[in-house]
Amino acid sequence: MDESVNFDDRFRIEVSGWGFDNDFFVEQTDLYWDRSGDKKVLLHHSPSVGGVVFVRLMLQDPLGNTLPVAYQVAAARPMDCNGQSEVRLRRVHPRTKVSQTGHPASYASEDGQRPCEAKENSAQLEHEEILQ
Repeated sequence: MDESVNFDDRFRIEVSGWGFDNDFFVEQTDLYWDRSGDKKVLLHHSPSVGGVVFVRLMLQDPLGNTLPVAYQVAAARPMDCNGQSEVRLRRVHPRTKVSQTGHPASYASEDGQRPCEAKENSAQLEHEEILQ
């Protein structure tokens, strides 16, 4: 970590995701979080910049399981002499369901106006039911 940065809070976490070599990893480490909101971790794996990792808070209480939260890798430094890479994380927020272009995702009004077509035969219907 950059010694000039004073990180205020440190939390024990589990990080999982795909490394630069496309291998999946799970690693326990510390999350460093400063007052400006920067979040950094030291990892023995190198995730790709722009890639997504999942961070789960490790709690002392065995019943206090937490759900993983998605983060994007904003920056990653090369491995140091200890085999660790400093990785800066940025929270990934869910996309909205509203279309950016104003077009609906489906055409339910048009689909509802089409007449239903009868199946050709019962053998076709049975085959389709098995596949579902």
